[in-house]
Amino acid sequence: MKNIKLNEKFFYTENFDYDLLKKRRKTFETHRVSWFLNTSPKQEYKFPVESIADFNSSETWNYYKKSPNDDELIQLFNERTSTLLNSFTGNWHKDELFRLLSIAIGPSYRVRNYKGNQFELRNYPSGGALYSIKLYLITNGVQDMNDGAFYISPILKKVIRIDTSYEYNFENLFPMTKYKLDPLSDSVEKVNFGIFMIIDFEESFKKYGELSERLAMIEAGHIGQNLQLITQYLKKKSLPICGLFPEEIEKILEIADDEKKYCVYGILFG
Repeated sequence: MKNIKLNEKFFYTENFDYDLLKKRRKTFETHRVSWFLNTSPKQEYKFPVESIADFNSSETWNYYKKSPNDDELIQLFNERTSTLLNSFTGNWHKDELFRLLSIAIGPSYRVRNYKGNQFELRNYPSGGALYSIKLYLITNGVQDMNDGAFYISPILKKVIRIDTSYEYNFENLFPMTKYKLDPLSDSVEKVNFGIFMIIDFEESFKKYGELSERLAMIEAGHIGQNLQLITQYLKKKSLPICGLFPEEIEKILEIADDEKKYCVYGILFG
């Protein structure tokens, strides 16, 4: 089949206009200097409740059943939890970190064939197997490992140091520790490392346009769930965190000038 390149002048669609996506993203970026004004909580809220009287339905089923055959698996999911920073134990070793990455991220034994080439898949879903979430590591006291920033490469099965020139204080990367917002979660003393998720639109936007952002956010959630479950399996502690200063982290990772990469999510471990 002959490939036909469409003329943008006649086949333009906003869905594939990256400049529009960039402009929209800038309207809700989290910046350190304006965090209190634009991002800190503003209103009272309450947790959701439901009553069977809320539903006008002719059929309901009780789905929740326990099977003794699932006890270990149920226990793992039931004990998956987020721990406040001051309750971390701060005793991660390098080998435990690498074990976490090997199980939660992979790669797996499965492959995808594309245009005569084979690509290893990973232990979590990704839109079109493009893996638009890039993973980075910032260490802060991992035993037998120097502090610093690293790129996590499931393709190479390596963590690769980033020789960053940006000077930073780990505590100042998060509003709750920089501004001491919660006395139960105001210190990084026992936080050994953070894994940060960066959207990379380089290839996914070509295929999915605006949808690529939603797919990447979903992918980040899949990764986060894997990381938390395996952390619990290892009897360690973790805290997913959107309360971070992405522009600071992007400077550390030396991607601040890359208009197709954005820090969107992270998890702290200790």
